[in-house]
Amino acid sequence: MKTFSIVTLGCKVNAYESEYYREVLIKKNYEEAEGFEDSDLIIINTCTVTNQASFKSRQKINQAKKLNPSAKLVVVGCYVQSNHEELQEKYNIDLLIGNKNKDRFAELIDSMDESMSSDFSMPKTFENIPITNFKNKTRAFLKIQDGCNQFCSYCIIPYTRGRERSLAQDDVIEMVKQLEKDHLEIVLAGIHTGKYGTDIKCNLSDLIQRMLNETKIERIRLSSIDINEVDDQLIELIKNNRRLAQHLHISLQSGDDEVLKLMNRPYTTNQFRERIKQIRKEIPNISISTDVIVGFSNETDEKFENTLNFINEIGFSFLHVFPYSIRKFTKAAQFEQLNSEETKKKRVHILTERSKVLYEQYLKSLVGSKVSVLIESKDERGVYGFSSAYDCVSIPEMSELSHAIIDCVIVASDHDTLTAKPL
Repeated sequence: MKTFSIVTLGCKVNAYESEYYREVLIKKNYEEAEGFEDSDLIIINTCTVTNQASFKSRQKINQAKKLNPSAKLVVVGCYVQSNHEELQEKYNIDLLIGNKNKDRFAELIDSMDESMSSDFSMPKTFENIPITNFKNKTRAFLKIQDGCNQFCSYCIIPYTRGRERSLAQDDVIEMVKQLEKDHLEIVLAGIHTGKYGTDIKCNLSDLIQRMLNETKIERIRLSSIDINEVDDQLIELIKNNRRLAQHLHISLQSGDDEVLKLMNRPYTTNQFRERIKQIRKEIPNISISTDVIVGFSNETDEKFENTLNFINEIGFSFLHVFPYSIRKFTKAAQFEQLNSEETKKKRVHILTERSKVLYEQYLKSLVGSKVSVLIESKDERGVYGFSSAYDCVSIPEMSELSHAIIDCVIVASDHDTLTAKPL
């Protein structure tokens, strides 16, 4: 029996797509191997959102070639879409697949020994690549949207993923019904998840309402969303349905209006602030986390200080912090760059440390509260899982894994973990 292995870099959408590749290969009677050395076929699902992501993509390609030069090598995804000419010239790769024709993966695998040219044009329709489960995951990602029309000045993704396009609602519902057989939680994922439905005359809240009405999935979680996409309908759904995760990851990127404008972000700090107030007024206990980019083109020390102050004012649960990375194709690549790599590292460190403090404060505020925990793992001290707000919770009084969501009360917090006891 032929063997395969898959390495996935980047986002939840890539993770979903890799799961599709895995299911395709298993249906073709391949067996999944432990690593590169044991594989007849190696799939590397790449990312290029930052320079570091591109480096890791090349690193994995080189590693595969070094550890198993006789294996067939397939490289797929965003780095291929943006750098296919380089990959064709410098690497001996058996098959390159950009972000089009992923739904033809089985056919492309079958024909990769033939002389054929790959299609690196942008996909114009949503390619439906259904899966039946998510291997070794208590929760499953579900790709409902692809592409982005925003064109933030720093972001390469619209140039690799193409325009916004959505999976039909009926197809989403059908897949949820399949996934709920093995999974208690589904994470709705996309390149620009909050823009789901713009091309098919509906919206994300409409889809979620149908999922609540027509499926039995116990918990629905959203991946990253922009502040202007958290509409009143979505707030009401989260407020009134405990099946919806009580957590929103809302990208900020900067807390300075001049930086936001140059980034081409579709909001001001005041608009962000007022919407957060409205969300918390309606859902007082909701957890709100965010993404921040530091060291962008026009971010002076003063503008960075504005971001730090704004983060403190909003009081996020935690931050994901990234140094600005110049990407080809983007408008910002032509801007004057004020910040050295050393400056970026310092600012990343400052915000990373601030995130730790914010998270510890947030966790301490939860002591005494009731939470529902999706059990996912165990060790000698008990079982662990994640709450609706996506907080890691330890339950020492339980010793056996349970495929269930358990109601608990938080009794203690310690750095990045909560301790609870079952109700």
